[in-house]
Amino acid sequence: MTNLLGAELLKLRTIRATWGYALAAVGFAGLMTAGNIGSRAELERFDPEFQFKLVLDGLFPAVILALLLGMLLVTNEFRHGTIARTLLVTPRRRILVAVKLLAGTAAGLGLALLTFATTTAVAVIWLSILDVPLELGEAGGGLWRGFLAAALVGTFGAAVGGVVHSQVGALVGTLVWIFVAEPIVWVLLGLVDLDGVSEYLPAATVLGIADSEGEGLSYAATTANLLGWLAVAAVLAAFRTERRDITS
Repeated sequence: MTNLLGAELLKLRTIRATWGYALAAVGFAGLMTAGNIGSRAELERFDPEFQFKLVLDGLFPAVILALLLGMLLVTNEFRHGTIARTLLVTPRRRILVAVKLLAGTAAGLGLALLTFATTTAVAVIWLSILDVPLELGEAGGGLWRGFLAAALVGTFGAAVGGVVHSQVGALVGTLVWIFVAEPIVWVLLGLVDLDGVSEYLPAATVLGIADSEGEGLSYAATTANLLGWLAVAAVLAAFRTERRDITS
């Protein structure tokens, strides 16, 4: 299994899209960090929670991009027809799904590392110019939450890819669900006084786990909810991949 994971990580490094996601993560992290610092009043920058939010918000792009890159790790195999050759090397499909999930975790952590490095570089330079002291404790709290969120969401993305298999279907379907379908569901639930249910839906969970404002469910509840969705998606991915007829 170690060799299989090594092969998946090699694929991850050699896919051109990976570097595109990496550049996007760095760009968005830099913009969000600069925007956070520049938009705050002088006194707000000395707030003990400011640097917690600064780090966690800077890691937010890694969380969203980890979801998409995780799906890409699985769906690329079906899009380019390499899944047949992969299964010749790894005929046990459940093992392959497990390895893909681990690769999704690694993808999330890699993106989180890049965004954190970018956030740190921008924040340290700018805050030192403004004479704002660094609060390592607060920043550390945002750091571990952001890294955990990116790792879990990257794994979830790989599981979703394992369920759908179609690259276009997974990417477009996920974006439509996040930005169109689920918000409509939120409105409908509000009409029947079930607003609280919307906080347990997948998009709300993915977005909420890296939310620095603390709205909605508690962090522990959001994490547990994401683990639940991840478990469901992983089981469905294993079942779907086991049942799929792959002949070429």
